[in-house]
Amino acid sequence: MPFADSATDLAMQLDRALRRVFPAAASGYLVRELRDDDHPWVRASFVLYEYWEIDFVYDRGAFGFSIPFRNVDVPVVRGPNEGQTIADLDEILEELGARVRLRIPDKYLAEWGV
Repeated sequence: MPFADSATDLAMQLDRALRRVFPAAASGYLVRELRDDDHPWVRASFVLYEYWEIDFVYDRGAFGFSIPFRNVDVPVVRGPNEGQTIADLDEILEELGARVRLRIPDKYLAEWGV
């Protein structure tokens, strides 16, 4: 895990990055699972624009953001893309924000000034 020393550190980095990239639009950050052993694992969730719950999973370098529904998770951003790592978290969150906004009605986003 080149970006963070541990899964705990990664969970804290994600929290700080959410506050930086979405100062008013992200809420309810919750770490659901955390494993700090030879197989680092982080599972967290948060809400964007008080509209979509977003799940985050990190597993040995692979990561993704998805919108959970009853029986399925709809991927929004998967990583790493070519040349991208979890260290590019701000850039990844900006891409996530753009993709999530496409799934929110314009009338609702106008209230957020987006």
